[in-house]
Amino acid sequence: MTGPEEGGIRVLCCSGGWFPKPRVQWRDTEGVTLPSLPESQTQDGDGLFRVEASLVVKDSSVGNVTCSIQNPLSGQEKVSAIFLPEPFFPSVSPWKAALAGALPVLGLLLTGLSCIGWREHQAKKREIKEKKKECHERDEMKNKKEMALKTKAKLKAELERRKALYHEDWKKALIYPDWRKEHFQPAVVTLNHEMFHQHNSDPERNENCREETQDLPLSNKQGDDNLITLDKKDFTSGKYYWEVDIGDTDEWTLGTYEHIDGNESSKEPPEIFRVLEKKGCEYRALAFCSQNIALEEPLPTEKCPQKIMIFLDYEDSNISFYDMADGSHIFSFTQARLSGSINPYFKRKAMELSHLHNIK
Repeated sequence: MTGPEEGGIRVLCCSGGWFPKPRVQWRDTEGVTLPSLPESQTQDGDGLFRVEASLVVKDSSVGNVTCSIQNPLSGQEKVSAIFLPEPFFPSVSPWKAALAGALPVLGLLLTGLSCIGWREHQAKKREIKEKKKECHERDEMKNKKEMALKTKAKLKAELERRKALYHEDWKKALIYPDWRKEHFQPAVVTLNHEMFHQHNSDPERNENCREETQDLPLSNKQGDDNLITLDKKDFTSGKYYWEVDIGDTDEWTLGTYEHIDGNESSKEPPEIFRVLEKKGCEYRALAFCSQNIALEEPLPTEKCPQKIMIFLDYEDSNISFYDMADGSHIFSFTQARLSGSINPYFKRKAMELSHLHNIK
């Protein structure tokens, strides 16, 4: 034993005259190998080895330790036991022992507190981060809402502006028949050119026909001598247009007539005519039913059209006439709402309406 060291007893085992280099082991009373300090080995001039091995025993309950030196080739072994009395171990003061026992506990407590504090700190950081994120999202939503309201107001103002422009453009566009044709369907009509030209080329025949039809009632379609026929069912809806080439005829009536469902006592259902009429130098627009004139308006006679296009807008109750020579607007009937079935109308004579009276 070399004395107290590092809170225990240091023991030293020395032996010489070994070849080859021996193996040293420390064991307790139960034969359990004890960890030793690094051993020191030297070799003399004869080539024999001397070994020194030390051990620090800190457990006073060990009692004694055994040093074993063994030849690794021959198995020769020398063993020496060292008795370690308990009083030889350095005494430990109670406060040091208490401190030694308390330090690990205190370390654990500090570690636990540190972990708890770190977790709380991380939780607060996450909470602050989430609050900042929520605040940022609220600000973004508020800004987006304000931008959306501003955009909506701008779009509304722009829409109102465009509506006003569209309304003005629509009014202007109504005067152009080519533009109107894009929004109307062509009506398939048949014009009796043979009868029309026969009546125009024969003055005597023309005069006779005038005498024959002059006194017939207006509702009599055979007496009206209508020269234009619709190749489909009467118009009761939609937008249609058709064109009539009148030429230089001196007298004609062109437009539409509307069948109105009458009551049971009526022999014939009433018909409403909306036409343009030319007779010599007189040129006018007429709307009449039976013997009542709803509209009579003279038209300028500086230029009498020879090719006329009629536009019928049933839903808008609009019947318009255009001169296709220059595309100019002639006249439009818009006073009354259309409710019956519409047919195109054209005859080679003017209406005899001198004996009729105006509607009051």
